[in-house]
Amino acid sequence: MRSRIPLLALTVLISVPFFHGCQQFDESGETMSLAPSRDRKSKSYDIVRVFYGTNRTATGDSRWNRYYGNEPGELEYGVCEVSIPRSHRYGEIERPSIWRLEFEESADKHILLQNIEPRSEADFVTELQHDVGRSPLREAFVFIHGYNVTFAQASYRAAQMAHDLRFSGPPILYSWPSRGELSGYVADLSAADGSTQHLKTFLERVARDSGADRIHLIAHSMGNRVTTEVLSKLADEGAWNRIPRFNQIILAAPDVDASTFKQEIAPRIVQGGERVTIYASAHDRALQASRLVHRSCRLGQGGENLTTFPELSMIEMVDATGVDFSFFELGHAEYGDALLSDVKLALRGYQAEQRGLEPLPVGAAWRVPPANRRPKPESEPGIVVVAKMETPAEEPEVVTPTGFWSYLKSLWPFQ
Repeated sequence: MRSRIPLLALTVLISVPFFHGCQQFDESGETMSLAPSRDRKSKSYDIVRVFYGTNRTATGDSRWNRYYGNEPGELEYGVCEVSIPRSHRYGEIERPSIWRLEFEESADKHILLQNIEPRSEADFVTELQHDVGRSPLREAFVFIHGYNVTFAQASYRAAQMAHDLRFSGPPILYSWPSRGELSGYVADLSAADGSTQHLKTFLERVARDSGADRIHLIAHSMGNRVTTEVLSKLADEGAWNRIPRFNQIILAAPDVDASTFKQEIAPRIVQGGERVTIYASAHDRALQASRLVHRSCRLGQGGENLTTFPELSMIEMVDATGVDFSFFELGHAEYGDALLSDVKLALRGYQAEQRGLEPLPVGAAWRVPPANRRPKPESEPGIVVVAKMETPAEEPEVVTPTGFWSYLKSLWPFQ
């Protein structure tokens, strides 16, 4: 009976795109080649520079979307360029879709990985210091992706977050060698565990030498597994070594054992950050399947399975079950603005009660209300904000699709 449960869980995982109705058509990047990045002055898209670290091995493929594969290797540093179309919708990752009869990437319509430039460690640090120095708040964030994500997909999300959050500093990506396949869950577990030391080295380097006054961590799904392990190791070393301290630590849909985290990990990682915000959802099917595999509740599960931390005031548990959680995924995020807006305010230093979240009766936990019920914060929590970092109220209103044809479209698995 034990051997049948992981198989059942993986079957559930494989069905995720059909439930969501938003599986992207193609990530192979057939039209991209090792050529200079396109014109930065194009009126149809903006370029976002993403600094990265990875322990993926380069494939030798000439297409940017396949430049890094899923085999583990040594730690590498670099900078990549991602284009965001001017037609971009807040909170979305625009990719070619069969539903829209799109069979090739287009910079006018889609988020594209335009260029990858590996760097030596010294050159990486020099360029990062330069970009941090241009930030009014001298800040940066590091994004650690989750299960079933390629390097290219992770770069899309890092760039899109920086763009939509109007983040003043450089976005930084750490990409561990996920297989980028729904059926690769077990392999991804091993790859995440094997990336701990590489991520630790990378974060220590960024914290020590980037010149940033504020460094935030944003981890998603299985990326929380390696992130929390690194933070735990850093905390353990604090007795004899000065550990890096981060500002906002955001753990989104963490695929981590809830009981282990609460009892062993949480008391240690709070030493390494100003605040830890955990986003959970009862609708995350990958976490539901993971619970079947591990036979234990996951930290990222919301609703009746929500884990709370009343004894640790630095940890804010946020149940995002009531809004679209797919902002942290790589598909269509029709209502991603509600969650994205909360992330934006969390990174700017607002506490949960200041962000318009609804307190839950269980205590020490909050709920994300729909965007139209979110009050606007009245003042900044003691940090300087530049003019271009407006409040989330200016994001475009998303119209909910209705009608019979919209219902049929929601069932179509190849959007």
